[in-house]
Amino acid sequence: MIIFLPFKKELNTYLDEIQRYSQYTFVYENYKKYTATYNIVNVHWPEAIFDWFEPTDEQLADLRNEINKWKKNSVLIYTKHDVERHKGMTPNFTKLFELIEQNTDVFIHLGNYSKEYYQEKYPNATHKIVFHPLYENSFMISSKSEAREKLNIDQEALVIISPGSIRNFAERNLVISSFKKLKVKNKVLIATNMRSEIKYDFRGRVKLKKFFDIRSYFVNRFKNNHQPPRFIFSYNRINANEMALKMSAADIVLIPRIKILNSGNLFLGLTFNKIVVGPATGNIEEQLNLLRLPVFDSNSISSVTQAIEKGIVLNNSGYVIPNKDLSKFKPENVAKDMDFIFAEFIQ
Repeated sequence: MIIFLPFKKELNTYLDEIQRYSQYTFVYENYKKYTATYNIVNVHWPEAIFDWFEPTDEQLADLRNEINKWKKNSVLIYTKHDVERHKGMTPNFTKLFELIEQNTDVFIHLGNYSKEYYQEKYPNATHKIVFHPLYENSFMISSKSEAREKLNIDQEALVIISPGSIRNFAERNLVISSFKKLKVKNKVLIATNMRSEIKYDFRGRVKLKKFFDIRSYFVNRFKNNHQPPRFIFSYNRINANEMALKMSAADIVLIPRIKILNSGNLFLGLTFNKIVVGPATGNIEEQLNLLRLPVFDSNSISSVTQAIEKGIVLNNSGYVIPNKDLSKFKPENVAKDMDFIFAEFIQ
């Protein structure tokens, strides 16, 4: 059986973890390169079909024609990672998501919350759950002491890491403000892709820029105020080795999302055997509750800080998530679940 993925291979190794154990062949290709030899078309991120750029009306019409071809010979499976585009929706991105959703034969959800929501919205489609895999084959884990030595971090410090991209000012504020409220003297905050700027648009800004660039001023001020040893920030995507080192050095993983369906950062944290705290939203809440990990109200900085404090207590107690609770997230088990669904719906 061949699974057609109508997008370029992503840097995120989510699919690599599954494919490593799958009995089937996965082909990444432009959506126009579909042939009837493909048994299944599996969409993961609608935006990836057009290389993450907003599609034109003509491109959407072209995709609609291609989808009609897909459905004549193959099963269209949509793995539902996101409710919508992280960087905001536009009319054509909305049409793109609706086009995929309305033509989906089988939805694969990463949790019960998603399944229940979309089962009500699309009752004629089939809805299944396949959990997000751990990143067991994607990173080299170091000991905490070794990682801290390489990063010049105090061995006795409380280290909190916020992996992934900080997408907007609200997420930035959530991370930094909750960290600052912690009543811990020896503490370090790591951010692997911090947002250094926000929009400073006002009447006359362009003319003022000839004499004084206010955006650069605030960016530089932010960076100058968040320096090591207390703040270890990167401002662009880092490579896998650097991510692994920083994750290894941490005590607590903070998922800084405001409103989201799923987060790979949860499973990144679990891969490194870290205490993870995250928002009470989407599938994340049920998964954190299952693992007895702290959740917070992302609209309340105090709630975030309290969740981190609970995480510190768990960390200091030596809490380890039982293997029986993690087994469903093991890549080989996720691949088996995915393969079972592929086999069930093959024509």
